[in-house]
Amino acid sequence: RISQAAMCRAEEQQGALSPLAVAAAKQQKTEAQPYVKVRGRLVDLSAFKHPGGNVINYFYGLDATNAFDAFHGHSRRAEIILKSLPDLAEEPADAIKQPEAHVSAMAELYADWRARGLFEPRPVSAGLYGLAVTATIVLTWVLAPTYPVMAGLLVGLAWAHCGFLQHMGGHRELGWFSLPWQHFFEGLLKGGSASWWRNRHNKHHAKTNVIGEDGDLRTTPFFAWDATLAKKVHSWSLATQAFTFIPALGAYVFLFAFTVRKYVVVKNMWHELALMVSHYALFSAALAKAGCTLPAALTYYCIGYAFQGIYLGFFFALSHFAVERLDSSTTWLDQAMRGTVDWACDSAFAGYVSGFLNVQIEHHMAPQMPMENLRHVAKDCKKLAAKLDLPHRDLTFLGAVRLMLGGLYTVGREELQRRKSVTAAAAAVLDKLHAD
Repeated sequence: RISQAAMCRAEEQQGALSPLAVAAAKQQKTEAQPYVKVRGRLVDLSAFKHPGGNVINYFYGLDATNAFDAFHGHSRRAEIILKSLPDLAEEPADAIKQPEAHVSAMAELYADWRARGLFEPRPVSAGLYGLAVTATIVLTWVLAPTYPVMAGLLVGLAWAHCGFLQHMGGHRELGWFSLPWQHFFEGLLKGGSASWWRNRHNKHHAKTNVIGEDGDLRTTPFFAWDATLAKKVHSWSLATQAFTFIPALGAYVFLFAFTVRKYVVVKNMWHELALMVSHYALFSAALAKAGCTLPAALTYYCIGYAFQGIYLGFFFALSHFAVERLDSSTTWLDQAMRGTVDWACDSAFAGYVSGFLNVQIEHHMAPQMPMENLRHVAKDCKKLAAKLDLPHRDLTFLGAVRLMLGGLYTVGREELQRRKSVTAAAAAVLDKLHAD
């Protein structure tokens, strides 16, 4: 198992994980003994069903100390369950070795941040943010009958910020009020599913930029930022992906609309289905009350959905897609540093415009920390990165845009050139065989 992980790291340093290495890493994780290491304990999970789903499987055979603290920092119940689980008699001889300095340094940083009160909820600032977004939605109802296009763009902006607000609740940064908050902004105002989002997003945090485990990397067969996934993209798309990516984001909310509703029905999330129905009833009644015609209402909704997708997808892509693809055994600290980038991380304005997606290194290190506090711990993260020889990349906004779009352009050109070389080599072989 160690040799397989080493093979993956070696190929990663060469620029990409090969399909063989990805398959080997996934097989290794599947076959791993069901245990995790938490605060020095080897916790036996062979008879444990995780209440949060199969995300725990991603940490089998690994040190999950930092992941446990990051996901369950506000949960006394999780601590009680952890204490009740049995210990493994001994660590397997072929256990994957991870840098212990990463785990201990991250644990010390968590303790320091908690002592400074940086994990305490910030209901006033979050409440004012939420009130501004809600008021914007109400304004769009008034504008829609006369200016459906303008109202559509404005509600798309508001729905994107509903996504950022529900993100706060989904990470439990508001304490006991987190889930009602998430259901209000994701379910009632946005028409989505809070549980679907948590199921997908927690896996993104668990294995950031790990091919096959981070669902947010599933951009094929249309787009790819790395040589491994580029092999699954059509040549016509590779040639244009740097120019078509941003407009194409306008379609993904429409596509997810079906996936989300299917998930809710399959999982029997009837309370969330009721919130979705309430969303459409609320918006229909408000638009009708304002005197909106059916064509104007459809224009409003379609433009809103499309612009929401462009806005959300653009800011998410800035911090994630163009950086390294990581090994599944990468530590929590390492994947936060290498799997994301910051841009304008000291700017409160950039934070609110992007829903705090400009401070993703800090957010991935401490996902339950209130978003407004993340920029204040960036200096701590930079010091730790320098101490452990890890990258902490804080770009300008334009630098992040160049990294994202430049990554698409470069990967597309390199893969097309590779295919051209393979085709030429195959043609040469055929010509030789024909001549013989």
